[in-house]
Amino acid sequence: MNKKKILIIDDEIDIANNIKAILEDESYETSIAYNSTEALSYISINNYDLIILDVWLDNSELDGIGILKKLRENNTTPVIIISGHGNIEMAVKAIKEGANEFIEKPFSTERLLLSVSRSIELYEIKSENVSLKQKRIYNYKFIGKSIAINKVKSLIKKVAPTTSRVMIYGESGTGKDLVAREIHRLSNYSEGPFIAINAALMEPENIEKEFFGSYENNISKIGYLEAASNGTIFIDEVGEMPLQTQAKILRVLTDKSFTKLGDNEAIDLNCRIICSSIQNLQSLIDEGSFRKDLFHRLNVVSIKLPKLIDRLDDLNDLILYFINLFSGENANNENLVHIIKSKYINYDWPGNIRELRNIIERHIILGEKYDDENSEDIGNKFTNQNVISLPLKNARKVFEKHYLQSQINRFDGNISKTALFIGMERSALHRKLKQLGLTEEIKK
Repeated sequence: MNKKKILIIDDEIDIANNIKAILEDESYETSIAYNSTEALSYISINNYDLIILDVWLDNSELDGIGILKKLRENNTTPVIIISGHGNIEMAVKAIKEGANEFIEKPFSTERLLLSVSRSIELYEIKSENVSLKQKRIYNYKFIGKSIAINKVKSLIKKVAPTTSRVMIYGESGTGKDLVAREIHRLSNYSEGPFIAINAALMEPENIEKEFFGSYENNISKIGYLEAASNGTIFIDEVGEMPLQTQAKILRVLTDKSFTKLGDNEAIDLNCRIICSSIQNLQSLIDEGSFRKDLFHRLNVVSIKLPKLIDRLDDLNDLILYFINLFSGENANNENLVHIIKSKYINYDWPGNIRELRNIIERHIILGEKYDDENSEDIGNKFTNQNVISLPLKNARKVFEKHYLQSQINRFDGNISKTALFIGMERSALHRKLKQLGLTEEIKK
């Protein structure tokens, strides 16, 4: 097992050596720095599991709090602050700046070792949780080869490596959050967190506290902007933000920093911002419910997602993906593809991919029972309502396609049995199926 590495930063040689001896007796690997220059140099070339940091440092450019602030700009290594001049105010300040614990000198060996083991253990647990969360972030596949979705993929590849802000437009269920995750995955922020929030679901009276964090009763709470540091924050339904919050977000983007509610200390904005909207933000601007200046700050690059009805070339791949997702690779995939496609042949998918996913999940759970109980209603809903508004020629084509696909499914893709049942020559049925784009439904 690898030894845990600890850096001791203390200008008092006797105390530093004493701490070093205690830790090495417990099999920790230690280094000592006596001032900020040495400390920052060690930190730049080593990965430490813990830093023990004295507040008061003689002959040092930065004191302990200064080193801690510098460290927290891009480093999450746990820090234990020690001081022989400890008081409540100093302890609060140290914790506020990102220290994990505060120990007042003189301290016992037991107190030191308890703080060391606890700080390292908590950090490892947090790191493991972050790693698991990151795996869940990418637990998806970007399905589709249609012209419409290939345009989206091309835009994602172009914008992802940049720092540009992105606005994603699309109806509910088109996959706006998935596109945001894909941008994050391909970006320079991919090792950082991905924080997704829905502005429409946030309580108006708490939205600023959630975004910026708060400092109340000596307790500091981080907000979404701080939590997304070195990563990406995805604001879904950005048009739902109150105007007052919009003004503050604009100020953050202008100053590239923000303050917690109840505090005056500026925190650097260090994350990428991606937004999305179902609504036309230009219409909201005209109504006076969305700031034009904020819109131009956020809408640097825009990506418009197609509706499912506009990318039906991807339907087969999407159906297979969701079947495998809910039932595994050994499911009767082809049969369910036929069932879904025949039932919803003329459906315009108002709920888009999310609706398709839900329908397949219901089929997987309820099986043929669901199919039998709902087939008549579905046929009426998805055929009659759409066909009634079409010209006769188009309506006839829709009916023929729906009818023939239903019969082919009925006979499990057997063209001979289908032709015999409907009273057509086999060769004539082949030509008709080719005309209607149904040849892939034929059993090979």
